[in-house]
Amino acid sequence: MSQFFNQFQVVPFKTTEQHPVELFFQKEGRYSNFQKETFFLRLIVDTDFALWSEKCKSWQKKHSGHLYVAQFSSQLTPSQATHYRDLYHQKGLQPSFQFQNMIWNETFHHTLQNILQLFQKIRNCKEESILCNFAVKLFYWIDLYFPQLFIETTKMNQFPKFICSGKIGISEYLFLYLLYRLGCDVLYLGHGQDVSVSSTELLSLSQRVEQPPVLQQTAGQSNPLFPIPAQQRPTISRASLQRADRVNQRPAIQPTAPKQERNILSRASLQHPNRTPPAKPQPSPTAPSVQNQPMEFEQLAGFASSVVMLKIFDENNECVKTGSGIVISNQGYILTNFHVVCGGSYYGILLEEETDVFYTDTLVKYHPEWDLAILRFDKYRTPIPILDASERLVRGQKVVAIGSPLGLFNTISDGIVSGFRDLRGMSMVQFTAPVSHGSSGGALLDLYGRLIGVITAGFDDGQNLNLAVDHNTILQFVGNLL
Repeated sequence: MSQFFNQFQVVPFKTTEQHPVELFFQKEGRYSNFQKETFFLRLIVDTDFALWSEKCKSWQKKHSGHLYVAQFSSQLTPSQATHYRDLYHQKGLQPSFQFQNMIWNETFHHTLQNILQLFQKIRNCKEESILCNFAVKLFYWIDLYFPQLFIETTKMNQFPKFICSGKIGISEYLFLYLLYRLGCDVLYLGHGQDVSVSSTELLSLSQRVEQPPVLQQTAGQSNPLFPIPAQQRPTISRASLQRADRVNQRPAIQPTAPKQERNILSRASLQHPNRTPPAKPQPSPTAPSVQNQPMEFEQLAGFASSVVMLKIFDENNECVKTGSGIVISNQGYILTNFHVVCGGSYYGILLEEETDVFYTDTLVKYHPEWDLAILRFDKYRTPIPILDASERLVRGQKVVAIGSPLGLFNTISDGIVSGFRDLRGMSMVQFTAPVSHGSSGGALLDLYGRLIGVITAGFDDGQNLNLAVDHNTILQFVGNLL
């Protein structure tokens, strides 16, 4: 059986006095001889966003197969998430939606494989749980949006248009790319911000269309659009559907995580409008390196650049609580407590020496019994190494705690290891360094700058009776993410 795949050719987007949104709805890509001109555009609108958003809703009502989504849905129920995970593990990338046209359906499944491979490449992903979470989101959005777009699935004579706004991360962007590859015209309508995708490889798959400025209106004259110089004219990609041999290869997937480790769906990656692209990996200017000799407290304070403050937001974009987290990998993994991130829709990340807040909703894995969780974000920070499992802590040794108690960013305190406790089958380090609410998820370091525990709890009725998950439990939980 043969199938289609896309090849791209850049064609000019002709400038007219029409607004690009109007032009997008009027343009119909030519389809003949198994070739379809398909548009994948990004347009950033500031003052007129509400106007064009309402027009998109109006066009949607008038045309079947046209869909406007103000914000990608991420409201999966636990039963839905379980269903899609089981579907992925049992059948791989085989969603329930199918095209009746055999060639179109072959293109659909081949493109899904390409999308997964692209996700693996961009995210440098080796964890099956992360791939599964991404597949779950694709299955959910396919079931939610495809029936509203692809009204006719037998003949390739009617192609839909999909317009979306809101915050678009890698997962949403790759879903848009999937639509584009299937002949759907796609427009991202950004409210003062572009998609939250830093990969130039991904951005090159779409074209950003600039909204020309408007001439000052004079009496008796309309407001024409400034013409765009030829060298600045935005372009769109043309997708050609051509026959090719079917590729049955599935990307290599790592072994499944231990049964006790639970993974949930990473919701749409929400990024701040001022989000900056990931910095080129290089050591943080203030983070010291681990030494063979005990450090002074002034040196240990430098590790605060690798401890972050977390803001937890609900579905209404309200910050419901704060906590702390520890950068443990140069791949952007942040270790924290499960009780810190539990119930959050997405998370704000504050870093030392940064004025912007970085946002993510990528919850990689969690373990409620161990009260540990891992987030991931696209920003480099020098990771804090975890004490080796072969080394033991001793009562009385000096320690340093770094966290954000009561929202006071990266507060540092010192103390000693005062004991070891076994609570509900979990090994805990008891220490005396003062901590408060908001310190949860923060770092407990030895004098060599190594992570010996994640600050987890304290006793309000006692003085300096605080607990941290020990390094052996951390190493067991983190697994091969390091």
